[in-house]
Amino acid sequence: MKKIVLAGLLLAPFLLAAQEQTQEVRNLDSIVIVATQAAKDAPVAYSRVTREDLVRTAPAQNLPFALALTPGAVVVGENGTGSGYAYLRIRGSEGARIQVNLNGIAINDAESQEVFWVNLPALSGFLENVQVQRGVGTSVNGSGAFGATVNMRTAYASPQPYAQVQTSYGSFNTWNLAAGAGTGTGFAPANPAGLSTGASANGLENGSAGKRFLPVGLGVDIRYAHNRTDGYIDRGHGNMHSLFSRVSWIRPHYALKLYYIYGEQHTGITWLGISRAQLLTNRRYNPAGEYKDADGNIRYYPNETDNYTQHHVQLNYAQYISSRLSWSNTLHMTKGDGYYENYKQKSSGDHIVRRSMDNIYVTYSSIGTWTFESVGEVLLGLNYAYYDGNHFGLRTYDVDKPDFTTAAEYYRNLGIKHDGSAFLKGSYAVPLSPGGDYILKFFADMQYRYVSLRMDGVDTDGMSLAHGAQWHFFNPKAGVTAVLAKDHQLYASAYTGSREPSRSDIKESIKAGRTAELSPEKMLDFEGGYRYTGRRLLLGVNLYAMEYKNQLVPTGKLSDTGYEIKENVPVSYRRGVEIEAGWQPLPQLRLEGNVCLSTNKIKDLTLYLDTYDNPASWNPVRPQVTEYYELTDLIYSPSVTGVAQVGYKPFAAGAGLFRNLEAVFTARFVGKQYFDNTGSAERMLPAYQLLGLTLSQPFATRRAGTFTVTVFADNLLNTQYCASAWAYRAAFRDTGTVEVTEGFFPQAGFQAVVKVAWSW
Repeated sequence: MKKIVLAGLLLAPFLLAAQEQTQEVRNLDSIVIVATQAAKDAPVAYSRVTREDLVRTAPAQNLPFALALTPGAVVVGENGTGSGYAYLRIRGSEGARIQVNLNGIAINDAESQEVFWVNLPALSGFLENVQVQRGVGTSVNGSGAFGATVNMRTAYASPQPYAQVQTSYGSFNTWNLAAGAGTGTGFAPANPAGLSTGASANGLENGSAGKRFLPVGLGVDIRYAHNRTDGYIDRGHGNMHSLFSRVSWIRPHYALKLYYIYGEQHTGITWLGISRAQLLTNRRYNPAGEYKDADGNIRYYPNETDNYTQHHVQLNYAQYISSRLSWSNTLHMTKGDGYYENYKQKSSGDHIVRRSMDNIYVTYSSIGTWTFESVGEVLLGLNYAYYDGNHFGLRTYDVDKPDFTTAAEYYRNLGIKHDGSAFLKGSYAVPLSPGGDYILKFFADMQYRYVSLRMDGVDTDGMSLAHGAQWHFFNPKAGVTAVLAKDHQLYASAYTGSREPSRSDIKESIKAGRTAELSPEKMLDFEGGYRYTGRRLLLGVNLYAMEYKNQLVPTGKLSDTGYEIKENVPVSYRRGVEIEAGWQPLPQLRLEGNVCLSTNKIKDLTLYLDTYDNPASWNPVRPQVTEYYELTDLIYSPSVTGVAQVGYKPFAAGAGLFRNLEAVFTARFVGKQYFDNTGSAERMLPAYQLLGLTLSQPFATRRAGTFTVTVFADNLLNTQYCASAWAYRAAFRDTGTVEVTEGFFPQAGFQAVVKVAWSW
């Protein structure tokens, strides 16, 4: 059973003895993303999620749920099922601190620094593999490689023609349909080591694809998917479309690929959360769009929805200039536009708002790789990104018959961002023994990054957002790996990371007149560990210390003009140990798991509470009430997470129809986590454990291809849990009391999906 490969558990020793080796001819696909993925023997912690692992995720769930089995990962689905808005946290770092790359190109939104997975539905079906690197990332363009990096690699260009169709149906009326086909390139495939199969002198197999209607080396791939769901949360529906297409031109020494990826989502708004009382009595309740008509009846605005489309166009050219020198160039453009409609109940009168945005994001990346003497390599990279985002809103006051064609525009603002970086990274191996069994390999990585931002226009409250800012970052990284007797590795590294404030951070500081007091975040990340890679046993231990400086956190503080602002916290940290293991005692049985133990703290934190005269009148009072914490817990940072997985093929030893039947049993544990920075047990999400089972049975035919039936069952014990929440606290001067308002996001209980797939 192929499996999620944990951090360094798949690492093969670096073999020296260059005189005895033949020249490696690496897969051209590899040099596209070599700069952003951690090397197989890099002194950092990473996990590899294979294509087979991605297939084991329920079809309608977004990609973060496929990554939930990696160490320290916590996921939450806003509509309770994972088929709408989904969020990923790694080692407690939220989405804005996680870099997401597609074929080596950062696709994080330049303003929010987030990746909204719902805008790329069915993404898992387009991918060959995903690498999740924990801690500060390798040299990439963008700000997200601060707490973790997710490197997505689209499926390889197949040498053979193929066709695929799948459909599924499951709980909460969740339905999926996907179909894809490809012509094949006729290009001889690479073996797992990336070496040419040598079937022909020029690396092309003219007869491998049979009689072709396209020239050898030219291939076309296309895949369409449609997902629909009612969602677990009331009116948390989703209707999503996605398209993946690629034209490939592959030759022995160069490859040219053009991608077009389209995503469209229409989802019900579920971002408000519910109260603690509702959590106990009506978990599926959704307050979004609720209002009372003239007769006092509760009604819901019917178009309380979020709507967005994204177009991704990517052109990549990769070339082997010589046996030692390769070069990759990638041009990527993302065009997005959409809006959400939201009912607002205000003292000034009820109304409907439509807040829209359109943006364009263009990125160019150039990477050169020089390999020398089979003992090391040097990479030089240049990246540039341009972002132009436009935000505007319309408002109408007729709740029953909103007409946005004639509605007045009440705000408009824009943001233009330039992001350029250059990096130099290299590795060098020193033999410690004549046979190459003992090797010391050094890694170094230096990045310079320049960012400029210009904002203009007015916000939703009419306040001006005119502002300009520039940042310069230098991020060095270094590490060493010792290969001992081939199967054993020891490693240590020190990485630095820097991150500019997000749009929301800057926006509120602009209105508060405090932008000069807003500093970039910095982090020093120490990683060290041991790996053992045996024939049947894999073991890894990784220690980490992520030391933050000037982390931006919401403290509740208000400016003199009444706007809430984030503040830099001088010292905070995340420290822990990750233990990973895999064991195959029998050919048909595989056991694997991981556990992450951590402590995540803020030092010297002052929180500010909005203050009012009394609960009856709610008249604001100054100054705010303050609370000081010498040492407190970081929000959404469980001290314990763990995964255990058992894969079993009960009839693998036989020759019957069910010899390929596979059962995968999964257990996930997430410890308690706080949803504010007070460390109070009253604002803590309890620990939870989820059990899942996947059954898969392929049926191969001689002429009609392969049919596979898969059953996904999640949360077998119907555990009632929440993976996220928020809290707002207000202090009252006259009574000396504090009132707390909370919002919880409950997740679905037991759910099941049945999928039928055909491939040829």
